[in-house]
Amino acid sequence: MTEFVLFGGTTEGREAAALLTDSGHETLVCVASAYGEAMLAPRAHLTVQARPLDEEAMVSLLRQHRPRLVLDATHPYADGVSADLRRACGLTDTPYLRIVRPAVPEDGCLYFDDLAGLVSYLNTGRDLIFSTLGGKEAFALSAVEQAAQRIFIRVLPRAESLNACLDAGFLPSHIVCMQGPFSKELNRAMFAQTKAQILVTKETGAAGGFPEKVEAARELGMRVAVLRRPPDTDGITVQKLAECLKEGTL
Repeated sequence: MTEFVLFGGTTEGREAAALLTDSGHETLVCVASAYGEAMLAPRAHLTVQARPLDEEAMVSLLRQHRPRLVLDATHPYADGVSADLRRACGLTDTPYLRIVRPAVPEDGCLYFDDLAGLVSYLNTGRDLIFSTLGGKEAFALSAVEQAAQRIFIRVLPRAESLNACLDAGFLPSHIVCMQGPFSKELNRAMFAQTKAQILVTKETGAAGGFPEKVEAARELGMRVAVLRRPPDTDGITVQKLAECLKEGTL
């Protein structure tokens, strides 16, 4: 019997899956791709399903497994997936709990609430840009003037991420396909190699290497433009999840 259904191939998702299964709880982890599945170490009490799910498919899965709790550990910027999951839980009367990623505030950064505002800012000059927004935002970034020449883009080493960048018109020589985490030193080396003057990134917290990116950029005198994360609903951190499991209060 599946006790918990956990959504998310994030760092928090992997940590939460380990906590649940090490405590002996049968857990189904839903990730969007085979890449996400490969990031999960095989372990007892763990089942993995690797395919994208829309709201209808989520409802079907929850009706099939009838877990006592759904844990949403999807990426902080995957607000559409979280919205679908909350609706699916409501339709199936399944308790829902968000696993939140603590923010790591950084002074001196330029924050933008949406991609349109960020692109507008990038179009106020002609500086070289290093983007760590990921492949899903490649098309939106193509609206930056002279994007192919000005933007270097770092994405996960997945075919769909690379193809998204190529389809958006980015030059192969300006695409870095690499899996983090990245140290400050490695970030600094990449930024320096490209001679980028602006770092474009997300507010991904410590798990997403946000402090290391910002520190490396600052050492090189770069400006840092941050796409602000969508506001989280109430939830708990992975650390709090560990405490709840230990206390038997989950």
